[in-house]
Amino acid sequence: MQKLLTVVIPVYKVEAYINKCLDSLIIDPELMEKMDVLIVNDGTPDNSAEMSREYVKRFPGVFRQIDKENGGHGSVWNLGVKEAYGKYVKFLDSDDWLENLDTMVRKLEQTDADLIITSCIAHCPGDVLWKLEIKDMEFDRVYDADKFDWLGNRSHWNYIFHHCAIYKTEMFRQYLPLFLEKQPYDDVILCAAPIIGARTLVAWDLEVYHYLMDREGQSISAEVQRRNVGAGVKVHKSTIDFIESHPVTDPASTKKAYFDVKLPKLYNWGYRTFGDSRPYGEAKRKVKEWDEWTRKRNPGVNTLWMKLYRALPYPLYRFAYKSFLKLRKLYFRIKK
Repeated sequence: MQKLLTVVIPVYKVEAYINKCLDSLIIDPELMEKMDVLIVNDGTPDNSAEMSREYVKRFPGVFRQIDKENGGHGSVWNLGVKEAYGKYVKFLDSDDWLENLDTMVRKLEQTDADLIITSCIAHCPGDVLWKLEIKDMEFDRVYDADKFDWLGNRSHWNYIFHHCAIYKTEMFRQYLPLFLEKQPYDDVILCAAPIIGARTLVAWDLEVYHYLMDREGQSISAEVQRRNVGAGVKVHKSTIDFIESHPVTDPASTKKAYFDVKLPKLYNWGYRTFGDSRPYGEAKRKVKEWDEWTRKRNPGVNTLWMKLYRALPYPLYRFAYKSFLKLRKLYFRIKK
């Protein structure tokens, strides 16, 4: 059954949010018929799956639900891409919601771009935190992905993540399984896969995604990130492996210029993470492991923090990195 758009929604412990999420997908009936809303019950222990099942009953042929054992966010996205009926796929977390979906669906009927970018609004409970608006792009112009200035604006890094992006399904299907399963931060791969896979991209002057932040227990919280640093190692290694397994070899492609900058930063992640975020003994051991892996994996890569780590005794390296963080914090405080 060919549809225009599949919206993939993971369901796990979201009783307080799921109705708002799914209600945001109820639009003009004729436009809804072009949509495929794929709800994936990721083995939730609460009543979320029963709540979402009511939408399947109300809107058969549009909403459908797959029940599976818990495999994490990445497993839902892999399954969603595999089972999608839509030409395009949009990932929607079940504590978030969409707006302007009717306009988005109409515009999807008129494009064949591989990657579509829209604006995103981030919220904390009861307030708007920030808006990620499209800058340095001409709306509705179809860009050649090999000539697009990926390094021209720091925001371009954010545009390709799921909050702002809509992806052509076949572009991702060729890479399955793309996302790590049973791992937090599985979306790190999105810093690479959309750029490698896309031939064309377009930006629309449209606010679509509403992102709820600062919810208790979210994987982006500082406390949870410190606890899940092992998962960070796995997803960064997996992303590095993906980039190096799908090299951009055309020297004239702007994608190559992007990855020439991006890949060293991914290698640099471990040196910076273990410079500060863990207890002394654990951090010293972990950064040594990361350095040994980096040397074996890609001996040619070199960054400032790699050089400092290899040149300084670890206590001095840790002191230097902590000092850098304090100075950076002071700089941004003064800048404000």
